[in-house]
Amino acid sequence: MLTRQQADLVVTEWLDRHEIATIDFESPLPRHDEQHIQKLVVVRVDEHDFGWVYFYDGSAHVKTGKPSDAIAGNAPLIVARTDGRLYITGTAHPIEYYLDEFRRGNRTSA
Repeated sequence: MLTRQQADLVVTEWLDRHEIATIDFESPLPRHDEQHIQKLVVVRVDEHDFGWVYFYDGSAHVKTGKPSDAIAGNAPLIVARTDGRLYITGTAHPIEYYLDEFRRGNRTSA
């Protein structure tokens, strides 16, 4: 059985490997070449019977709250309590849909 601290470490390592380069769309230049690296950071964790669900966002958006700093496709992550495996959900449906799918055994490894 995994502890919350161990689950936090699993997610932190995954997020660190998936830093993103964002383009400065506010640039007046035609090519918008200025890129910024955003760290991915946990913004919320929900505990469930099967483990934990981690919600994350880009560090710039967390800091500024500006829509132009928002990232897309940041589907919540699930860490299974039993084996510590990391799974990705989706963004097309509410989180409850993905939690129900996870409980049914329909899982996508991250």
